[in-house]
Amino acid sequence: MSPKPRKLQRVSKACDFCNRRSIKCGTSEDRLGRCQNCADFDVPCTYDRPAKRRGVKAGAKGNIRETPVQTSSVGQLPVGRVPAPERASGSSASRSSMYHETASRPSLTGDPWISFNTGWSTTEGYDDDGALRNSWKAFAISSDQQIRNLVQVYFEIVYPIFPLFHKQSFIERINNQEHLRNQGLFASTMAVCALVSGRARDGALYSTRWQREELIEPPSEAFYAAAKDSFPRDLALARGFNYMRACAILAIASIQNGQIKNLQKYSGMYHTLTTMEGLHDEKLWPKDIGIIETEERRRLFWSIYTLDIYASIVWGGIIRYREAHSLVRYPSELDDEFITPHGYSLPPSPKSSTLGPGDTPGVSQQRVSWMHGWNFTTDLYRILEHVVDGTRRRFSSANGTTEVWSLFSPASMSEPAVMERVLSMYTALPSQFRETPPTTGDMSKDLFGFQSANIQATLQLLRMVLLSAEEIGVDRKCDVAGELLSVFSKVPVEYLKAISSPLLHHLGGIGYILGSVMEGSLSDASYQRVRTLLLEMADLLHRFETGLHRSAGASQRLRSQVDRIDGYMRTSRLVNFSVPPPPPNGASVLQVNIKPEAMVPPTVYPHAGAAQVGATAGVGDQMMQFQLPPELLTNWPWPLDNSHSEGFLPLAFE
Repeated sequence: MSPKPRKLQRVSKACDFCNRRSIKCGTSEDRLGRCQNCADFDVPCTYDRPAKRRGVKAGAKGNIRETPVQTSSVGQLPVGRVPAPERASGSSASRSSMYHETASRPSLTGDPWISFNTGWSTTEGYDDDGALRNSWKAFAISSDQQIRNLVQVYFEIVYPIFPLFHKQSFIERINNQEHLRNQGLFASTMAVCALVSGRARDGALYSTRWQREELIEPPSEAFYAAAKDSFPRDLALARGFNYMRACAILAIASIQNGQIKNLQKYSGMYHTLTTMEGLHDEKLWPKDIGIIETEERRRLFWSIYTLDIYASIVWGGIIRYREAHSLVRYPSELDDEFITPHGYSLPPSPKSSTLGPGDTPGVSQQRVSWMHGWNFTTDLYRILEHVVDGTRRRFSSANGTTEVWSLFSPASMSEPAVMERVLSMYTALPSQFRETPPTTGDMSKDLFGFQSANIQATLQLLRMVLLSAEEIGVDRKCDVAGELLSVFSKVPVEYLKAISSPLLHHLGGIGYILGSVMEGSLSDASYQRVRTLLLEMADLLHRFETGLHRSAGASQRLRSQVDRIDGYMRTSRLVNFSVPPPPPNGASVLQVNIKPEAMVPPTVYPHAGAAQVGATAGVGDQMMQFQLPPELLTNWPWPLDNSHSEGFLPLAFE
C-alpha cells in the first residue's frame, strides 16, 4: 500500500511584513529568499518580532486578540501594492498601466489600493516602521516624476493661498530627493501631493501646461496614506518644522476630500506639535534656523490661524490660537526669489508702465509684492476672530455661568460700523488687490488675481458673520444675498476652482441666508425675488463645482428644490397677486384674487401678524403673507438647523 500523502499545511509563521498587514505570506522564486509580498514591495523579509506563546494564560478567562479592521472612507483610502522601483517606468503611460496591473492581484476588499496601509503596528515590543518607510520610499521612487509634477502644480493652485514652502529651495530639495532621506520632509511632501492631486481631480487646473488625467494617478488617497504613515506612533517624537507643516497640509487636504473629522484630527495634531515647539512665539524658535525657515514658519503660523477661524465659523468649535497670544511677525512682503539663505535682497524699482490705474504718476513708487494682499487677508481674519467672539457672547448665558463680558468690552459694533472701517482699509489697498482680471498662466500676474479673489471671498464671509448676529428683514436679506452673489459672479471662475472646496462653503452662507427667507413668512413678491436669487446661485454653483469630486451636484439639488416649491405654488397657492394699470385718477389699487377652494387652507400657514388686505389696499400697504410647508424645506444642499453651531452660519454643503 502506498504511503498516505502528507497533508499540506500553511506556513506556521508569517514574516514580519505580512504579519504586520494581516495578509497571506506565500513563497516566491525570489533569489533573495523573500516571500512574494516582500519581493513585490522590495523590502527585507524578516522574522525579528518576538515570539509569543499560544493559548490562554493561566488564571485568565480568555485572551481574545482583537484585530482592528480598518474600513475605507472617502478621503482616507488605504493604499494597495506598490511595485518595486526597478519595475517602474518614468513615462505616464507605463506608470498608469503599472498601477492598473495591481487590480488583478488579490486584495482584502477588491480595491487595488486597499491591501496596504492598515495602520501602525500595535504589537507590544515590536515595531517594523523601517519596513513601512522602505515600502513608501519604494512608492516615492517609482512615482518620482509624478511627485515633481505635483510640486510644480502646488505653486500654481495652492501656494497663492497657502504659501507654506519657499519655492526655489523646496523644488531644489525635491530634485535632490532629500525627501527620501528626511522623514519629516517626506511626510510634508506626500501631503502636498495628496492635496494637489485632489484639487487636480476636482478641476482646479487652469494652466494649459497640465492635463488632469496625468496628475490623478496614483490617486490622492495614496499620497495621503503615505503622509499619514510617515508620522511616528508617538507624536512627541515628531520633532521639527516639517511635521507641523505636514499636519497643516493634511488638514487642508481633508477639507478638499470632504473628511471634516480628519480636518479636526490633523488640526489638533498641528496645534499639539506647535505648542510643544513654541511656534506661537518667535523667541522660542531654534536659534540656528535660517532666513528661509523663519519666513516659512511665519507663513505657516498665520495660514493655519486663518484656517482655524474659518473652520470655527463653518463647522463650529473653538478657536485654538488667539492673536493676543501670538508673538509671530507677518511674513516679509517679498517674493521668494528675493529671500535667500544669505539674506534679503531688494527687488528692482518698478517701471512706470507697471503702475496701476489707481496709482499717481510722478510719485515715488515701490514695487508691490503679492504678499501684501496676503497679509491683508490675515488682517480680515483677525477682525473675524473678534466678530466671532461678539457673536458667541449672546449664547454665553446658556451655560449657566455669570456674564463677565461687560466688565472688559463695550457693546458689539453693528455690521454697518464694522464694514465701514473694513472697506476704508480695502480702499487703501493698491489697485492690484481690488481688481480680479482673468488668469493669464503667468504666475507673476496671477498671484495678484488670487489675492484679490481671496480678499473678496473673505470680505463676504466677514459680512455674513456680522449679519448672522443681527435681526434683519426679508428685503434686507435679499439685498445682501444679491450683493454677495454679484461679487462672486464677477470673479473669474478659474480662481474659484483653484481655491476649490473651501470656497464652496462661502457660497453656502449665501444659501443659508436665502433658505432662511424661504422658511419665514413670504409675500408673492418676496417669493419671486428669493426664487430668482436661488436660481442665480445655482448657475454660479454650476460654473464653480464642475468636476468637484466631493460636492458635485449641489447646483442640481438646489434647482430641484426650487422646482418642488414652484410645483407647490402652482397647485396649492391660495392667493394670486396682480397689479393692474393705475386708474385715471392716479390712485394705485392692488387686485387680490382669492381662489374658492382656498377658503379653508389645509397646508398653508398664514403669518400671525399679517395685516388683512382688501380690494382697496394700496400698493405700499403690507401684502398678505403666507408660509411654505416645512416638508418642502428639508432638502437644501446646506443645513439650516444651526443649533449645533451656537448661532453661527452653518456654511457647509452636504
